[in-house]
Amino acid sequence: MKKKKNIVKLFFVSLLKSLLCIAVVIGVGFASYKISYMILSNGEGAVETDSDSLKDIINDATTDEISRNLIYVSNDKNKVTKVMLEICNTKTNNMDYVTIPVKTNYTIPSVMYRKLCQVNQEIPQVIRVSDLKQYFEDESDAYGYGVLIFEKMLGTDISYYTAISQETYDNHYTQQSVKVAYKTKSAFNNTPGPDGTIPSSNTTLRVKMKISVLSDSYKRQLEDLNHDQTKIADFIKDQYERVVSNLTVYNKIGYLEAYQKMDVTKYHYWGIPGTYTDKIFEVDTKAAKKALKQLLENTEAYTDVQAFTGLNMISASGSPSQEAAGPDDNSDKPDAASSSKGLKIYVRNGSQIAGLASSTKAKLEEAGYTVPKVGNYTAETLTTTRIVVSKKGQGEDLKEYFNNPELVTGEVTSGYDIEIILGTIDAN
Repeated sequence: MKKKKNIVKLFFVSLLKSLLCIAVVIGVGFASYKISYMILSNGEGAVETDSDSLKDIINDATTDEISRNLIYVSNDKNKVTKVMLEICNTKTNNMDYVTIPVKTNYTIPSVMYRKLCQVNQEIPQVIRVSDLKQYFEDESDAYGYGVLIFEKMLGTDISYYTAISQETYDNHYTQQSVKVAYKTKSAFNNTPGPDGTIPSSNTTLRVKMKISVLSDSYKRQLEDLNHDQTKIADFIKDQYERVVSNLTVYNKIGYLEAYQKMDVTKYHYWGIPGTYTDKIFEVDTKAAKKALKQLLENTEAYTDVQAFTGLNMISASGSPSQEAAGPDDNSDKPDAASSSKGLKIYVRNGSQIAGLASSTKAKLEEAGYTVPKVGNYTAETLTTTRIVVSKKGQGEDLKEYFNNPELVTGEVTSGYDIEIILGTIDAN
C-alpha cells in the first residue's frame, strides 16, 4: 500500500515539474515577444514606407554589388509594351539598360515548359514577350515566371523585377534608334570543306532597333535629389507606390543610394543581340549571354557620355568597341573620298527572288546613292550579297545596307563603278 502511495506521489511531482517547465517556456516566449514588440514599436526594426521610417534605415540599407532588375512596361490592354534589363553596378558606379524587343518569340526549353504547364496547361511553348501577362491569371505570376523565362533566354540570373505603367514609362523614358551590332557564329561566307560541311566563323551582324533611354526630364529629377536623404525617402515612397515589384524596402533604398553615386548623364544603353524576321525578333541566346557577361564583369567606370552616332556594340570593357563610333569618331559616316555617293551603281538580282533588285534600288536611292540600272544575275544563285568595286577602298559605306556582304575588287560592268549582286539572305 505504501509503495502504491509513493508511485502516486512520484507521478504528481513529475507532473508538477513538467507544468513548471512549460510555464517557464511560455514566460520566456512572452517576454521575448514583448521586447521585440517594444523595439519594433519604437521604429528601430520597422520596415515602413513613410518618409521618417525610411530616413532612419537608409544608412543601413544595401543592394547587391551588381543587381539585375528586369523592368516590365504594360498598358491597360494587358499587353507588355517594353522590357529592359537594368544592370546596376555598385563597384564601378555604372548603370546599363539593355532593351529586349517585346516582339520577341522564344521557345521555352522542354523541361521548363513541362513545369510551367503545371501552372497553366494552356501556355504555349513558343511565347511572345508582349503576351506574357495573358499566359497567367495572376499578374505577379506573369512577372515572376517571366523572370525565369528571361533567365533562360538571356543566360544570366535576374535579381528582381519591377513593373511600371505605360504612363510612367512615357514620363521617364524615351526611345533611341540605333544599329545594334554583335558577333555570332555564321556560315554565310564559307564554302563547303572536303567533307561537305560548311565551316562557321565569327560574323558581325547589324540590326536596326529602338532602345529605351532615360528622358532628359527624368535625368534632371534624379540629379535634383542631390544626396538629400529626405528627398530620397520621399522619392522612393512616390515611385514604388505606383509599381509592382518584388524588391524589398531595403533593396529599393539600396538601389536609390546606388543611383546617387552614379552620373545619370553617363548611363549606357544597349540592344540585346538578335535578328528580325518578318517583324518577329529572335534573341541570339549565345551572343546575348556573352554580351551580358561582359557588362557584368566590366571593372572600368564609364567616363564618357555614350554616343549613338555609330554602332551599338558591347566590347570586352563593357563600352562601345572600336567598331562603334565614339563621340569624335565618324567611322560610320564615310568621308567624300571613300563615299560611294556620286558613283554609278548597278544592282543585279542573284537571289532569283522577284523584285529584290528594284526594292534595293529604291532603298539605296533614298539614302542618296545613284542606281541607274537594275538587272538579273543568272550565273549562279547567291546566298550572300556580293559588292564588286572597280577600285580598292570603294564600297565600304554600302556594307551597312546588307547582311554581312562580301566586298571584292574586280571587273565591273562597263559604264559603272560598283556592281552589287544580291543574295537570298537579303531578301528578308
